[in-house]
Amino acid sequence: MRQRDLIWTSAKFIGTISVLAATVIPSSAQQRPTSPVAAAPAENRYPDGSKLQSQYSSVQRAVVLPSAAPSVRANSAGFASAAAVQTDLPEGFSLLAAPTSHVGGTDQPAGANMAPATAADRVASATEKFITVFPLAYRGVPLSKGSDYLTIVDGNGQIQATRKRAMPSKVDATQPTVAAGEAVQVARRDAGAASAGPDPKPELQIWVDDRQNGNLSWTFTLGPSAVGDSNVRKYWVAAVGEPRVLNWESQVYHNHNGVVSGNIWAASPFQAAESRAFPSLEVTRLLPNEKAITNAEGRYTYTTPAASTEVRAKLRGPWFIINNQSGPGLESAQTGPAIPPINLHLGASGEDQLAQDSAFYWANVARDLARNILGPAELPGLPVRTNINDTCNAFWDGSSINFFKAGNGCPNTAYSDVVMHEYGHGVDAVKGGIVHGGYSEGFGDAMAVLATHQPCVGRDFFGAGTCLRSASDVILWPSPGGVHTQGRPYGGFTWELVQQLKQTFSEEESYAIATRLVLGAAAANPSDIVDAVRLSFIVDDNDGNLTNGTPHFRALANAADSRKIPRPEDPKVGGPSVSADASFPWTPVKVVPANSNILQASIHLDKPGKVHISANTSARSATPVQFQTGVYNAAPVNIVWTDSFRSLSLPTANQWAQVGTMFAIDLPAGDHTIYWKIWIAGGSLSLSAGTLMVEAFEPAGGPSALTAAVTEAGGQSAAMNEPTTVGANLAPAAPTIGMSRDEAGRGITTVRQ
Repeated sequence: MRQRDLIWTSAKFIGTISVLAATVIPSSAQQRPTSPVAAAPAENRYPDGSKLQSQYSSVQRAVVLPSAAPSVRANSAGFASAAAVQTDLPEGFSLLAAPTSHVGGTDQPAGANMAPATAADRVASATEKFITVFPLAYRGVPLSKGSDYLTIVDGNGQIQATRKRAMPSKVDATQPTVAAGEAVQVARRDAGAASAGPDPKPELQIWVDDRQNGNLSWTFTLGPSAVGDSNVRKYWVAAVGEPRVLNWESQVYHNHNGVVSGNIWAASPFQAAESRAFPSLEVTRLLPNEKAITNAEGRYTYTTPAASTEVRAKLRGPWFIINNQSGPGLESAQTGPAIPPINLHLGASGEDQLAQDSAFYWANVARDLARNILGPAELPGLPVRTNINDTCNAFWDGSSINFFKAGNGCPNTAYSDVVMHEYGHGVDAVKGGIVHGGYSEGFGDAMAVLATHQPCVGRDFFGAGTCLRSASDVILWPSPGGVHTQGRPYGGFTWELVQQLKQTFSEEESYAIATRLVLGAAAANPSDIVDAVRLSFIVDDNDGNLTNGTPHFRALANAADSRKIPRPEDPKVGGPSVSADASFPWTPVKVVPANSNILQASIHLDKPGKVHISANTSARSATPVQFQTGVYNAAPVNIVWTDSFRSLSLPTANQWAQVGTMFAIDLPAGDHTIYWKIWIAGGSLSLSAGTLMVEAFEPAGGPSALTAAVTEAGGQSAAMNEPTTVGANLAPAAPTIGMSRDEAGRGITTVRQ
C-alpha cells in the first residue's frame, strides 16, 4: 500500500478540483511519508482562472419571462438571453446550449427538503436570478472551458449583467492537420508511464492561451490503469502544425476529510452513528418489476396495488450509486403484502458498511444544497466509490467521488465534511469547468460550512476533537502556497458572511441567504476567488446597479474585508435626505469665555442614516490662544466625537481666522440634536457669522447597507469614531486624551488636565 501525506485527493470534472488541505499540520502528522504526487511540483499543475481576461457589462435589456414554475422560467430566461446577446459576439462565434440556474425567489433554507415547488415559489421576485454560462464555439468548433458568455437575468426579465470571458482575438484553424492518435502519443510521452490507462477519445476544441490566441487542439484525459490511482491529467495538444502540448492540468487534488449515510456517521467516524431516513433512494418491487424513489422523508410509494412480493433497496438513486470497493454493497429486502407498510432498514455496522451508508446520505445532502443551480442533466447517477484500499485521502476524478479506508492515523474518509467538499468540486466542474484550483478548494470548504452549520472542515481528522481546517481561522487573501491554502480565504469569507448576516437574521435565515449568494456565484463559474466574491454581490443585487449597494451589501463587504478579498466599492450615499441648520449673525459677535455649546440643530431619522455635519465660523482673540472644537449628539460640553475633534490656535491677537469642523457618521433612527462645542481656558474667543449644517441620508442599499463615510484627509472612517471628553478646567497647552465608547459602540475621547 502506498503511503500518502495528509491531504485528500480530489480530481476535477473539466479542469480541476480538490478538497481540503490544512495550512498547519499537527506534529503527529508531520512525520508521515510524503505523497509522491503531492511532492512533485509537476503533478500540481492546476488551473488559474485569474489569468482569464473577462469583460463585465451592466445592461438593462429586457427579455420576456412567462408566469410559470421556476424551471420553465429558467429555460425561458436562458433562451431569451441567448437571443438577446448573440449579436454582441464577433463574427464566427456562437453560443452553445447551456442549462440555466435559478437562484433566489425566496430566502428559504436549502435543507434536505426536496418537495416540489409551491405556488409561492413561482412568483417573480427582485431576488430571483437566472444565471447561464454559455459555452462558445467558433465556426462550429467548441472553445475550451473558461471561454464563455455569462448572462444574469432578474425575476422581472431584465438582463442585469453579462460577462465575456477568454474570447480569442484570432483563431489559427478549424480543421486539424494532426491526427488524434498522434496527439495522444505526444501526451503519453509527456505524462510518462504513470498515465498508462485506457485510450482516450480525443475531441476538437479551441484552446485560448494567455495572449488571447485561439489554438485548434485535441483534448482528452489520460488516466491510470488501476482504479483509485490518483494520477489523472487533462491535455490540450495542438491539432495544427507540430503536435505539441499546449496545456495540461492535473485532475486530482490531494487533501484529507471525513464520513457519510444509512446508519450513518452524523459528524465523523469518531462520533456515534445515527439512524436517518434516506432521500432519493431507489426501491425495487419484484412483482410487478417496478422502481420507486424515496422522498425527502425517505418514503416510497407505488401507485398500483400488488400481491405479497419482495421489496428491495440498494444504495443507489437518481443522483448517486454506491460502488463499494472492499466487498458486497449494502442492501436490505423484505417480503410481504401491501398492508402493513414494509419498512426497510440499511442497518450498517462496522466501518465498511457505515462508510457506504454515510457516503450515500451525505452526497444527497450535498445535491440538495446545490439543487437550485443544478439541472436534472447535471451530475446524474454519479458513482460513489467507498472503502478504496488506501488511506488518508478522498478525491473527485471527473466522473466519480472516491473515499478511502481508515488507516495510518486517518479515519475512513466517507463522512459529511469530506463528501460535501468533494461534491463541491463536481458542482464547480459541471457549471462550466474548474477554471481556478484555489477557488474550487475554497468552494468545497464553503459547501461543507453551509451544509454542516459549523466552521470545521475535517472534524476529528487527527482524532477526537481535532480539526483539519477551520473556516473561522482568519487566513487573508491572497494566501500563498498550493491550491488548498489558496482556497482558505474563500471558506473564511463564507463563514464570516453567515456571522455578519446573523446580526440581522436568524441562524436559519442567515445560512439560507449565504447559500443563495455563494451557490449563485458558483453557478456563474467564477474565474477565481475575487471573481466569486464579486459575483455574490451581483447575485444579491436587486436593480442592476452595484454602485448603489445591494440588500445584503454590508454583510458581504464585511465578510470580504475580513479576509482582505477585493470587492465592489461601498455604495455612494443616496436616497431620501433630511436636513437642519442653525446660525448666529455677523454682528454682534458671539463671545465664548469658557467651554460652551455654541450652536445646536435637531433632525428626526425614520430609519438609520448617514449624517453629514459641517460647522464654520470666524474667530479672533485679544491675546494669542489655543482652543478645541467638535460636535456631538448630546449636551454635555466636554464630549465630542473623536473624528470631529479639532485642536486649533489663534497665534496673532485681534486677527480673524476661520474655525470649523466637518464630519460624517452613521446614526440610528430617532431624534438627534447635534451640538457644536468650543473648549477654551485662559482666554476668550469672539465669533462672527457661525453656521451649523446637518444633513442625513438613507444609505444606498437600505439600512442593512450602512457604510462608513470618510472624514477629511487623514481622518478615520466614521464607523471607528470615538467621542472626546474635555475637562472643565482644561489646560489647553497639554491635554491628555483617553479613549472609550458610548452605548452605541461609537468611540469617545476624554481630555483631562
